[in-house]
Amino acid sequence: MVFPFPIKAFQVEPGTVMEVRGENGFRMNTTPSGGGLHLDAAACPANVWSNYDYLAADVYHESHDVLVLLLSFEDASGRRITVHYGILPRVTTRIGLPLSALNGEKLFLERSPGIMQSVLRGDAFVDRSRIVRFKLSTISSVAARSVDISGLILCESFVPLQSEALPYIDELGQLIGKEWEGKLQGEEELVRLLREEWQLSRDEAVVRPNLGRYGGWKGLRFEATGYFRTEHDGLRWWFVDPDGYALFSAGMDCIHPAETTRVTGMEQLLPELPARDGEFRDAWTDRGYSFGTANLMRAFGAQWREKWADLTECRMKSWGMNTIGNWSSTDYIGRSELPYVYPMEAFPSTARTIFRDFPDVFDPEYDANAVAFSKQLAGMSDDRRLVGYFMRNEPHWAFVDGLNLTEQMLRSSVRFASKDRFVSWVEEKYDASVDALNASWSSSFERFEQLYDGTDFDAWPDSATRSDDFAAFNRLMIRRYVEVPAKYCKEAAPNHLNLGMRYAWVGSDDLLEGCEAFDVFSINCYQFEPDRAFIGRIGSKLNKPLMIGEFHFGAADAGMLAYGIRAVPTQADRGLAYQYFVEQAAAIPELIGVHYFQLNDQEVLGRFDGENYQIGAVDGCQQPYRPFVEAMQRTHERMYDIRIGHLPPSAICPAEIPKTGF
Repeated sequence: MVFPFPIKAFQVEPGTVMEVRGENGFRMNTTPSGGGLHLDAAACPANVWSNYDYLAADVYHESHDVLVLLLSFEDASGRRITVHYGILPRVTTRIGLPLSALNGEKLFLERSPGIMQSVLRGDAFVDRSRIVRFKLSTISSVAARSVDISGLILCESFVPLQSEALPYIDELGQLIGKEWEGKLQGEEELVRLLREEWQLSRDEAVVRPNLGRYGGWKGLRFEATGYFRTEHDGLRWWFVDPDGYALFSAGMDCIHPAETTRVTGMEQLLPELPARDGEFRDAWTDRGYSFGTANLMRAFGAQWREKWADLTECRMKSWGMNTIGNWSSTDYIGRSELPYVYPMEAFPSTARTIFRDFPDVFDPEYDANAVAFSKQLAGMSDDRRLVGYFMRNEPHWAFVDGLNLTEQMLRSSVRFASKDRFVSWVEEKYDASVDALNASWSSSFERFEQLYDGTDFDAWPDSATRSDDFAAFNRLMIRRYVEVPAKYCKEAAPNHLNLGMRYAWVGSDDLLEGCEAFDVFSINCYQFEPDRAFIGRIGSKLNKPLMIGEFHFGAADAGMLAYGIRAVPTQADRGLAYQYFVEQAAAIPELIGVHYFQLNDQEVLGRFDGENYQIGAVDGCQQPYRPFVEAMQRTHERMYDIRIGHLPPSAICPAEIPKTGF
């Protein structure tokens, strides 16, 4: 258990100062722009990385927020993978990277004690036996960083750090050691504020005379069919509600009572928690303990679910929301009057996957599982409040830009059904002549069956025609991936809209294969404004409207340690960012909706996967961020006038600060 490279061999990159501290440690000081250290090929013998199972180190920093530490690996072919680790301030945290992760098969790594989220970015895989560069670095921040790295080793097994108790949050789930506007001083204040707001919501009903019973805008009406549909009016696309009213969907994702803190591995940072079978048993779930649920129970007792739902319905309507977004509480949906979208579960897969979560799409198992997948829609076929369904969210395989699934499949020794189909496809294309194949690919195969054996794939000669063939079959697989489940879903729920797969981004036009089967193409968009050119191009190519399933903004002035994927200085700036994004979106003819992620702040110590962003409309004590929700109200009041061109969209985009997203 050693680090087989001398610490002094690290090369210091611009913006970084390194102080060696012992045999296996150092302090890394970086500027706000970030910085790092690396070992190049001369100091980093490639074969060493194959002799160990883990890279481990203890990390400590006293920064203002979560540190995003990057561990990057590059092999002799130029492939790169970077692992992003979220590290809490003022807590010694032991990272243990399983080097097997460099095969790229997982996007998110399992959490180890004390770690926030850990995510892989980059190429599909890195060859551990040929690593020529290793780098430690940080991303940009609002201030300089000073990070202590100690005990840096390669090892055969990972031993978690045993830490002393250090309560990090109070009994309400609030961060200890920081003050901010809106921080509650205790249970009494929490109870008073929630009860007062709930009573006010009972006394003053929200009236929305310009909206129909399904949330549509009465200023424009089309033919009513009794269900949600889409229509192009000659200038722009719309959702049309069951009564025929036009709808631009302004939605809120994750409308549920509260987030949940993972307890396992975080015990030393938690206050004393109530018994699982005691007064606060409803706050315990399979994933951990929910401080937010406990707070609702403090205020509302046994009726906490119903009173939360009634309070939230009032909030949604008064803030101008017209759609319940993804992953929202089924109990809330049942009590609400707002239309909703449905996130389908358990997207069809196969026993053996080609890469990450991409199934063996030509295996009959995929077809059978797609049929079973579609049946979850059967009971919803007559629900008029259901706008439509998302087949899935952010496929993990699609996070690798330019990924060629054909190449990944042929590298594998597995006899996929899709590989059988590929060999048959190649045989047919080249008239069963291996000589014709070799002439086209510059290869020297003796028979087509050799395509099944990928052990020497890297030795196959490359050629433009081979690349074209791989790309063509890549598109065939993606098309089948989309079209098979889409077909069965439409049969199960013919009255409802297929809202797509909510891709994280479109790294290649290959991802658009089969998307004609959707009624709406959905994408998540973590930018300050939607990309008009991109949206116009996709809309034109597919002849379909688009919607944005997720966007968010976080701020640095609240009681959280990570600000999300896009961040601004203050809650007032968050409000301006929301207004700018939604109003710019409303002015794009091909866009028919944007859904904000999400209602609640995430937990200070991280949700199930370690994400801990300040992105909610309300905090963990159920207190709204007033400047933010007031901007929501202002935006939604202007939205339809902007949509039809009577008002220009906001031109005020607040200044961005560096994110702390993983």
